[in-house]
Amino acid sequence: MTIDGSLYHTEAVNEKGLSGVSFIRGNEGLALGVSSSLVKGSGTNPEQLVGLAISTCFNATIEIIEQLHKLPHTSVVHTGVDQLKDDTGYKFVVRVEVLMAGVDHDQAQALVDEAKNYCPVAKMIKQNANVSFEVVDEFSF
Repeated sequence: MTIDGSLYHTEAVNEKGLSGVSFIRGNEGLALGVSSSLVKGSGTNPEQLVGLAISTCFNATIEIIEQLHKLPHTSVVHTGVDQLKDDTGYKFVVRVEVLMAGVDHDQAQALVDEAKNYCPVAKMIKQNANVSFEVVDEFSF
């Protein structure tokens, strides 16, 4: 069900946990075999999907911010997602690295900080202690 005022609505469906397929309702072309990162098997796992969502949304938002500041789009975003055990089960640790070739570090940091307040995915996760955003001169992963 779409929420009033929604600019876009999608529905992701998973019916069988880590076996079978997850898909986007109404877009049969977007269906992924799923698996767990903790067992050997083919398919896409949640860590990969989280990483793709963050990298894609955050870099697209940085591009918009760069355009607002009349700057060329130079950012590349790598997102590392690690799964660790914690006291009650598991947790993700997410590291977002942003490389902006030819951009002064302080300016790049200001653009990243601005993007964290605009990107819907970043807004959802930025307050989590297990999530970091870092401007880098080279990627560490």
